[in-house]
Amino acid sequence: MPSYLMYIFDVAVASLVTLNALLLLTIFSRRFKLWPTPAERSWQHYTFWPLFRGGLGLTLLFSILTVGWPEGGPDTWRFLAGMICVVIGFGFTIYGYFDLGIENTYGADEGLVTGGLYRFSRNPQYVASILGFFGTGLANGSAQSAVLCGLAILVYVVLPYTEEPWLERAYGDVYADYKQRTPRFLFL
Repeated sequence: MPSYLMYIFDVAVASLVTLNALLLLTIFSRRFKLWPTPAERSWQHYTFWPLFRGGLGLTLLFSILTVGWPEGGPDTWRFLAGMICVVIGFGFTIYGYFDLGIENTYGADEGLVTGGLYRFSRNPQYVASILGFFGTGLANGSAQSAVLCGLAILVYVVLPYTEEPWLERAYGDVYADYKQRTPRFLFL
């Protein structure tokens, strides 16, 4: 594998492992909070966003650049099944931006959204992104892509646990009622 691909892989792994560790620390620590970021110019903002965008973006870049490498091409059925998951997953992720609103997607407090996709899941964008990264790993088929996509999926599994205390403080009983009637993911 060319050195530039290994560099992309290494930076993506480092970003996602660091991000997952900091998110887990946010969940289990009373004092340390990374996400949601408290302010746009906070150290949390300058830490979370580069790790999040860098890790996830490099995962996609690596997976695109290495599809079928070095064999010369991907397995057709696995690739097609993966691409169906990618299109559906990331398609619903993008649709969720419009349902929730761009500012709320990025951690703003512009009101609790409980309609649209949010009737079925408290975190439909995360569910959709999990499907998208699963599809990315499946379409690529390499062990390296599977590792990166697994770390990306873990980010989306952990994020709701960092957000729920903030949502409980911000929306009180309204969020508690929503939480009672709507699953965190789809069926859980």
